[in-house]
Amino acid sequence: MNSKLIFVFASGVLLSACGGSSNNNSNNVEQPIAMEEPIQQSVVYQVTYNSNWTSANFPTKYPANAHYSPFTGLTHNEQGRIFKSGELASAGIVLMAETGSRGVLSNEISEIQNMGNSRYLIAEGGIPSNDNTVSFTFEASTDYPLLSLVSMIAPSPDWFIGIDSMPLIENNAWITNRTLAVKVYDAGSDDGATFATANLPSTPRQLIELLSTPNSETDFNQGVHVQTEQSIGTMTIELVSQ
Repeated sequence: MNSKLIFVFASGVLLSACGGSSNNNSNNVEQPIAMEEPIQQSVVYQVTYNSNWTSANFPTKYPANAHYSPFTGLTHNEQGRIFKSGELASAGIVLMAETGSRGVLSNEISEIQNMGNSRYLIAEGGIPSNDNTVSFTFEASTDYPLLSLVSMIAPSPDWFIGIDSMPLIENNAWITNRTLAVKVYDAGSDDGATFATANLPSTPRQLIELLSTPNSETDFNQGVHVQTEQSIGTMTIELVSQ
């Protein structure tokens, strides 16, 4: 009767059922697997918005009381975005873009949170007409690593600045510092072409798109200055705690 030898691997050494072992380990030793260092679960960022929106930079029918409404946003996952170019604006985005009010938008963000797609609401002040910068902090986590943020440019028919779903994690690490050129969007709810135009509701409502108007009415084309391509402002996002 022929016996069978059963071989198993244990700690990189080839063993037989009869108790023998092989000293030839060169092909059998298990190689260590390089593991990525896990990133911090939650972090804190500081946002600084610096406005370039002045009568010198954007002179065409520049409004006398130019200012920004309170900044509103959230950190979220892929299902938690609050606006997207090429889609219809929500009721909250429309009201924010037309009046600067964020009550309805905040309620929409609360619903996003109730659905498990966000945890962190951003509700900060705006920029008055005699200033050009604002700074604030917000929290993000690995479950909610995207940033969305909006503010009305006022007065205006339905125009706003926005960041849509900016990733805060790249290559398995939190970004440490990033500056973005911010563009202006048209919410698609009002047909006005100048800052001081009376209400002209869009019927039907149009899709959100980068702001372009006749050159005689404003200086904006595709969300930036029509000639210089200067942005209305810059957003610097800096990691301050992890």
